[in-house]
Amino acid sequence: MTTYKEIRGTNIEAVASDPSNPVEGQVWYNTTTNVVKGVSNNLGSWATGGNLNSGRRGLGGAGTQTAALAFGGTPPLSALTESYNGTNWTEVNDLTTARDNLAGAGTQTSALAFGGSATGGAQVVTETWNGTSWTEVADLTTARRYLGGCGASNTAALAFGGQPGSPTNTESWNGSAWTEVNNLTTGRQKLAAAGTNTAALAFGGTSPDTGKTETWNGTNWTEVNDLNLARFILAGAGTSTAALGFGGYIDSAGRTGATEVWNGTNWTEVGDLGVGRYKLAGAGTTTAALAFGGDPTSNATEAFTSGLTTVTFTDS
Repeated sequence: MTTYKEIRGTNIEAVASDPSNPVEGQVWYNTTTNVVKGVSNNLGSWATGGNLNSGRRGLGGAGTQTAALAFGGTPPLSALTESYNGTNWTEVNDLTTARDNLAGAGTQTSALAFGGSATGGAQVVTETWNGTSWTEVADLTTARRYLGGCGASNTAALAFGGQPGSPTNTESWNGSAWTEVNNLTTGRQKLAAAGTNTAALAFGGTSPDTGKTETWNGTNWTEVNDLNLARFILAGAGTSTAALGFGGYIDSAGRTGATEVWNGTNWTEVGDLGVGRYKLAGAGTTTAALAFGGDPTSNATEAFTSGLTTVTFTDS
């Protein structure tokens, strides 16, 4: 029988306490607890988090896995805003304009909400969040819903695609006004986004269902490798070189919990959401993301983690 030493080239080390910085594949015997442990690389999985107070779909999101913001959505058409601390959601001050199918950017204390649907159709409304309240500021140049949006704060964001139609229009926000910049290579709606206003990723959407992915370098969009699973009304998190795409809808199959990780070159499928859904919101990074809300109307929140994980070996 092949031994661990023959596979790894080392014996299993006996230690009184777990190593502080173990590496992938390292195995040791803890003489204090009398257990064998090792380190494996978790490519990514979702775990249940605290539920939203109000289940909704078509909402916007911003922030991180442990400090997120959820705003807008339906039913009914809502201005509701909730703040997440990594465990629970708390209701805070509402948007000034109730709407759904909007985009979000920024952090829990410096967020931007823009576009969306309200009475009268697609919206140009933009609002900034300062950690306490929302304030209406300069409008988008083009009214739209089901758009992609991303950004680092309420002073720097990017808006692209959307509905009506499947526009290629891209707009950049500088904290005071929106400015039209170079268009997407493929016009589409119901797409997802990750990144900032100078380094963004646009992926998925419908024109019809697509896995198309484009990167933004602050000046131009460039088409890169597609998602493995074409879909729309999905959510995104992360950066232009390390992103996560999750959930969505497929015309031929309905809602999905499919999750893919982008490494700057290719998409790789990882563990699915526990609750398959679309019209959901996302926040966080490619190794620590948050998914919340969605359709069917849901208050479900899930946290995604990946990376090195310490495991305990048993004889079972």
